[in-house]
Amino acid sequence: MTAGPAGAVGNAEDGGAYRMAPGANPVKGAANAGDAPLLAEGMYTDSIKPGAMKYYSVELDDASSAYVSAIAVPREGGVPGAQDGIGVSMRTADGRRCGLGHQRTFAAQGGAYPTGDYAERVVEPSGVCRGAGRYVVTVTRGEVTGGGSTAALPIELAYLSEPAVRKGTEGSPAAGGKGMPGAAQTPAASPPAASGGAEQSAEGGTGFNDAAEVRAGSVKGSVEPGGTRFYRVPVGWGQRLRVTAEFGAAPSGSAFHAANGVRLALSNTARGLVTNRNGGYQGKPKSLSLETAPVAYANRLGAGLDAATRAMRFAGAYYLQVSVHPAVAGKVSGSVPFTLRIGVEGEPAKGPEYVKDPGEFGGGMLPLAGDGMGPGGVREGGGSGRSDRLRLVGYAGVGTGSVLLLGLGGWSLAARRWKS
Repeated sequence: MTAGPAGAVGNAEDGGAYRMAPGANPVKGAANAGDAPLLAEGMYTDSIKPGAMKYYSVELDDASSAYVSAIAVPREGGVPGAQDGIGVSMRTADGRRCGLGHQRTFAAQGGAYPTGDYAERVVEPSGVCRGAGRYVVTVTRGEVTGGGSTAALPIELAYLSEPAVRKGTEGSPAAGGKGMPGAAQTPAASPPAASGGAEQSAEGGTGFNDAAEVRAGSVKGSVEPGGTRFYRVPVGWGQRLRVTAEFGAAPSGSAFHAANGVRLALSNTARGLVTNRNGGYQGKPKSLSLETAPVAYANRLGAGLDAATRAMRFAGAYYLQVSVHPAVAGKVSGSVPFTLRIGVEGEPAKGPEYVKDPGEFGGGMLPLAGDGMGPGGVREGGGSGRSDRLRLVGYAGVGTGSVLLLGLGGWSLAARRWKS
C-alpha cells in the first residue's frame, strides 16, 4: 500500500483544519466482511457517507492487546444531524464480539468536532477473542437527520498493539488484574482547579497528530467558534489528571446564550474517549472541570468500573480537547480566550512488566532526560516539544516491530439504532 501525503481537513484558510497523520495510507473499506482489505498496524485515511458501514480485516496474535480507533472529521462550523457520528466495533471472523464497541454522535460531544473512539481486543484467559487469527473491523456512520450534511466525512484510522504483560507480574490477566496502583478507584466528585507549575502559552494543535505538548501548570490559548484545540499531556502509572478550562469573556454586540457553547474533553493514548464536558456560554467567564482515576493497567479488567475509569489504562500521552460551539460565531468578536489549569497528581509508580518494548504504552511517550525539554514541558528554543520519532504519535512504530492487525466487529442493525 502506498503512503499518501499528509492532508488537512476543514477550513484551511483559518488554520483550524484537522491535520491527518503525515504518511497515513489511504484505504477503501469494503461494503462486506468478505471483501474487507487487510490492514497492518499504522495510520490510514478513508471517508464514509451517512448511514454507511465499512469493513476492514486484520490479523491478530494470541497475546497482544489490540486497539483500532476511528476519528470522523466534520467541517468546522458545520451543523451535524442529531444521529450523525461514528462508531467502531470488533468481532472474530465467526462473529463473536470483542470488548465494547463505541458509538459517538457529534450531538453528544456538543457540536461538529473531531469525534471518535476505539474498539479493543484485550486477551483474557477465558475470553472469546483470545485466539490468533483474522478479525473484522467495522466502522459505521450515523444517519443524517434534521438538516445535517449528506456529504462523505473524512475518517482517520489508527491501529495499535500493546504487548503482553509477563505472567505473574502486577496487573497481568493471570493475576486477576489486581495489584496495580489506582485499580478500581474512582475520581472525586468535585475536582478543584489545578494550580502550580509553569505558565505556558500554546496555540494548541488541530488534532491528535499535531497536539501541542504541555505539562502540569497553566496554559493560555484561544479558539475560534466552531474550532477545537488539542493538547498532549504525559501521565504516568499511578498518576491522575485534574484539569479546569477557564473560558474568558469575549466582546459581544448583544446578550446571547449558546447551549453547549464550550467544551472540554479528554482521550487516552489509543484515542479512546475518557470523558467529555459541555457547558453553556454567554460571552462571560465560564469554567469546565474534569478529573480522572489514577492510571492503572488493571483498570481495563476491573468489574463494575465505569467507562472513564476503564479508559485510564495506559501510562503515556493523554489528549485534552478545548472547543467552542459554532453558534458562538457572530455573537463574539474573534476567538474565545481560555486558560487550562492542569494538575498531574501522584508520583509515577512501577508499571507492569511487558514482554517487549511497549512503545508509547507504558510511558514510552514521556520525554527522556536531556530531550531538550524546559520547565513546564516547553521545548527549549521553541517548537512543539516533539521529536521526529514521535511525530506520528508513536502509532507507526509501536512495540519495536510488533505487528498488530486489529479487528473491529460488524455492527449491522444494532449499529443503526443509535442513542446519543
